[in-house]
Amino acid sequence: MEWSRYFANVAKGVLRALIATMIFVVIISIVMSFSLLSLKALSVIWVVITCLSILLGAIYSSRKNGEKGWLVGFGVGLCYFIIVLIISAVLKGNIALSINDLWRALLALAVGALSGMLGINL
Repeated sequence: MEWSRYFANVAKGVLRALIATMIFVVIISIVMSFSLLSLKALSVIWVVITCLSILLGAIYSSRKNGEKGWLVGFGVGLCYFIIVLIISAVLKGNIALSINDLWRALLALAVGALSGMLGINL
């Protein structure tokens, strides 16, 4: 496996995942302007948005890479989570990690790896 191709495909997948996240957030914002959602529902929606975005990015990257889909998907999940963590730390003003962040990181890695395997076999 060529490492330059691997990193390029992971970067493209992360970019697609971030764009998908922005689109999903805009859709949820529009829905929220017309209805009331509880904070608990918002937390679940954020996890679903994260999983869908990583799924789309990992499938795209693994199909482009053509091999080792789990590794490509794992890379997409890891990079996506780190970027989202940095963005949220900048917006919040602090980088306080909680146990929920650990669970979300594990979920991002698992979804990425499984989506990468799925992308190879599609």
